[in-house]
Amino acid sequence: MSSEKNCVSKLEKQKDCKVYSLLDLPEWTMDCILECLSPMDLFRVAQVCTNLRDKTRNDALWEKLIKQKWGRLLGDAAYHEWQWHTTKFANTQSIFSLQQNQTGSCGSFSGVWPFLNFHSYLENFTDLITLFKNCSKMALYICLESGRFWFPVQLYKAANLLCYDAIVSYDSKRDTFKARCQTGGWRLTEENIQWDRLRSSPVETSPREVHMSNCMNDLKPGDQIEIQLKKRKESPYYWCYAVIGHLETCNQDVNNCRCQYSDKLVVEFKQYSPSSRNKRSVLNRNRHEEQVSFLRWFGGIRKLDKEEEIEKWNNLFASR
Repeated sequence: MSSEKNCVSKLEKQKDCKVYSLLDLPEWTMDCILECLSPMDLFRVAQVCTNLRDKTRNDALWEKLIKQKWGRLLGDAAYHEWQWHTTKFANTQSIFSLQQNQTGSCGSFSGVWPFLNFHSYLENFTDLITLFKNCSKMALYICLESGRFWFPVQLYKAANLLCYDAIVSYDSKRDTFKARCQTGGWRLTEENIQWDRLRSSPVETSPREVHMSNCMNDLKPGDQIEIQLKKRKESPYYWCYAVIGHLETCNQDVNNCRCQYSDKLVVEFKQYSPSSRNKRSVLNRNRHEEQVSFLRWFGGIRKLDKEEEIEKWNNLFASR
């Protein structure tokens, strides 16, 4: 809105300015107009002439549109994966020299089967090679909207109060997502996923690695956390919501509680009944490595300090 007001203010000062065509407009005026257009309008303007086509492919325009719609989901991991693809195409002289299958698709992955870890996947991109090389942000927007770019996110699962890593593709007709995750052998595992079930990963740690916690010595009863957890040793970790509890020997008197200074760390899971053996797990606060308790493997811990994160988990708990 501020950019529109600036445009109007400048135009009012130019009383004697005569404009004979859109291309006769001052550069700053043209930029203001293009910034106000929707993606579909930009596509239409690009078809008018070569000059306007070049202007509408400006990375700054498309980066703004990407942030408006996709900013919450596209974390550092997603942008890193997109850069991997664009760099690969930019350094490729021939489309046929790319390692791809017959559908013109390629992915970024690590490991070997069955522990193959997909980081991203790009489908049917052959008609966008020119955009990849010269207009990366516009190509990103198109691939996101069309569902061609499977990018990394994390999915909330309310019933179990957990969040797991996946790659997702957007379905613009339904305004929902499709997901593939490693535990499903990278087959399609879920469809019709709403926006509010997705988040960008808050850490750079791979789901195959233990997250190096920097909060272990600060944790005290009542603190809300996310902890890496898995039920099979060979599986990837997911993040589970939990609360730090009191030791059994503690009388839970605020003034006399010494639980924070114990080597033992009590982790409580709200989703289990008080009688469940999975309700509480006691970990070693000083061990920064995988720990096992009741046939569950625990990794690193994230202390939740942001109100929106805590509110999200509490809302999920209430909706179960």
